[in-house]
Amino acid sequence: MSTKYSRSKLATTAGIVLTAALALTACESDEEENQGAADQVEEPDVEISYDISEDAEEVEIAGELELNQPAAWVMNEGDGEPVEEGDLMQILTANVDVDSQEVLSHDFDLGGSTLQLNEEFASTNPQAYEAMTGAPIGSDIAFYLPADTLGEGTPAYLNIISLEDVVPTYATGEESDDAQLHEALPTVSLEDDTKAPTIETPEGTPPEDLTVDVLKQGDGPEVQAESYVTIHYRGISWSDGEEFDSSWGEDNTGAPAQFELQQLISGWQEGLEGQKVGSQVLMSVPPEQAYGESEGHELADETLVFVVDILHSADPMPAEDPEATE
Repeated sequence: MSTKYSRSKLATTAGIVLTAALALTACESDEEENQGAADQVEEPDVEISYDISEDAEEVEIAGELELNQPAAWVMNEGDGEPVEEGDLMQILTANVDVDSQEVLSHDFDLGGSTLQLNEEFASTNPQAYEAMTGAPIGSDIAFYLPADTLGEGTPAYLNIISLEDVVPTYATGEESDDAQLHEALPTVSLEDDTKAPTIETPEGTPPEDLTVDVLKQGDGPEVQAESYVTIHYRGISWSDGEEFDSSWGEDNTGAPAQFELQQLISGWQEGLEGQKVGSQVLMSVPPEQAYGESEGHELADETLVFVVDILHSADPMPAEDPEATE
């Protein structure tokens, strides 16, 4: 699945600002004037307090927050277990204009997003990686971006990142009573350590319609039509059982993927909507709900089989008030 998550506007969620900042700071760290950007700067002498929810958007910065390079630090320490390398974290983020102390965007009331503390993240943004590593769950991380980081003329930004929880990297639901309900679907087995799935080569004629089995039944929030989901998945072709895509990777150590559900093939949209976080779903997707309409696509005529572990789901953004945009 090559589709990447994107929102229509930069300010719709603070996570997008964080993602953009990570990419930009990685590029800038190669420049001579930013040679020390990978090093943690001294924590500024400021106190930051906030109240952010569906009903409140208040941030107070007491002291002067002005640095010449990106920086990150623990501003409030939680009382949970320390975050470790490889952990998949649920985070809530808020993007704050430092000068005005205005909350420009946040996802505190939408369920946030996920972030894995891995080598890729460390190389992309060593400041945030250093601040998060070892920080107890429940901590708040301050991530500061100087003016002009996100483009000439942009103000200094503060990302408040709340470390909410560690998310399992595989489906943890109970085995469903309806597991392998459809006898036509191939058998799925799980690797002992990583719980990565293996799909047996299908036999016989594939189902004509979208066919969905819930192998594990989770008890988390339901995926909605416009949810932003974190998943692990593996996909094979029905005709020959060959794997064509997988977030697990060949060695079963790959990072989970994040997608906006409505940007994916229609078989995924229909098959995953209404499923609960923690579930593992087996789907047979006919060509017309996969890549059948993609002219020249190598899988255009293929029925595809997917195993999907649903790890996290963020609520969709509420519809914009037309009067608010006039």
